[in-house]
Amino acid sequence: MSYYERKSKKTLASECRHYVYIQRRTNVDDGEGGFTVTWSSIKRVAAAIYPITAKQLFEYQSVDVEATHIIRIRGNIDILTEVDRIYWGVKEKVFEILTIENVHEQDWVKIINCKERSLSGEASQSTTSTTSTTAAP
Repeated sequence: MSYYERKSKKTLASECRHYVYIQRRTNVDDGEGGFTVTWSSIKRVAAAIYPITAKQLFEYQSVDVEATHIIRIRGNIDILTEVDRIYWGVKEKVFEILTIENVHEQDWVKIINCKERSLSGEASQSTTSTTSTTAAP
């Protein structure tokens, strides 16, 4: 076997090359009896970010999960919940957390199914709809 035939296996440590922020929603009083929603970063972690493949998308649609990305985070991160979000500052992307899977229940690797959102909160994948109006006689 030559040197070029060997292929090294990537470890989770080498795959986690992106830094993302775990953000928590906080309500700030606006002074008029209401509140404004803000997001504050609570932890910066290394993560591997993968878009959903067509096969995974087909599998997830059968159970009504609308995930667009899978994010793998290593380390014991107990503060992460489904009401938080993940912010990837380099690409200016925000991910809504749908499910969190604790691999082998060892608190070492978390696999997070996410849906990409725009910074304003709407889904980033735009859909177009056409409406037709007819005049009344």
